[in-house]
Amino acid sequence: MTTKIVLAVCLLTGLGLLFIGARFLLDPEVAMRAYGINVDTGGELSFHRIKGIRDLFSGLLVVLLVCTGQRRALGISLLAATVVPLGDLLIVWNKSDQLQLLIPHLIAVLVCIIIGPLLLVRKKKVPVAVRDPAQIIRSAASYAETVTEAIIYPGDKTPWHYHTLFAETFELLEGGLQVGRSGNYYQLKKGDRITIRAREQHSFYNNTGESCRVRTVIQPGSLRFEQAGQILNGLANDGLANKRGIPKRLTDLALFLYLNDSKLVGMAKMAAPLFAFLVWRGRKCGRLNTLIGRYCFSSPV
Repeated sequence: MTTKIVLAVCLLTGLGLLFIGARFLLDPEVAMRAYGINVDTGGELSFHRIKGIRDLFSGLLVVLLVCTGQRRALGISLLAATVVPLGDLLIVWNKSDQLQLLIPHLIAVLVCIIIGPLLLVRKKKVPVAVRDPAQIIRSAASYAETVTEAIIYPGDKTPWHYHTLFAETFELLEGGLQVGRSGNYYQLKKGDRITIRAREQHSFYNNTGESCRVRTVIQPGSLRFEQAGQILNGLANDGLANKRGIPKRLTDLALFLYLNDSKLVGMAKMAAPLFAFLVWRGRKCGRLNTLIGRYCFSSPV
């Protein structure tokens, strides 16, 4: 959570610098007064535009480092950049005694000297809990249906979604599991079964605090569904999924949903065009074949 807040502050700082830089280029005199000084330049605005270009560069650098996840480079850049708002603060202090004009520069100094070191602190690595792979009892390569057995760990959950190509039946072999179906929730216990028809909205969530084992029957069988499960376990074991078992990389998530024939619903449906693009790019650049080659036992489809 702390990392997200820090990165959000950095992103807002970068966007703010882009705004300030653009204002110095488009309306230099207004930008100068907002900066904290007011001098008669006789219409010569070259230094205002130089500052505008400086701020545009600084803002673009911060935004790009945030968006590309360059945490250490971002921290070093912020620390080095402390001289800029500090210099601005001293300039305005020398020209004006109005406290409100000093506050933005003081905030910028604090962002640099506080956020910079935080970004340089190495995150403590949390040991990755090894997940048992899903067992394929019957594969669509040889049978008309796919039958798998998998452990669903505490906290694992899926958003509401549906499948268009198959129906699936959950049978709880051990533990407990909450299954949502068509807007209703069912708390399954050992021996319970529930069938989800094709195009029927559903979800599941292990809310029990203990792992459970589930047998899933897919009719008709699907090799892609089998591969999706293997990839999900592999990503989790490599630390590439979050604590709820969801892939961290958006492209990997899009490819998992594609293989799994999962169609999101509600507000999440708005991401469908983005996921379609990521699937196209993931297939084109070879990411899909890389995931299948690394984690799956069946051939690409």
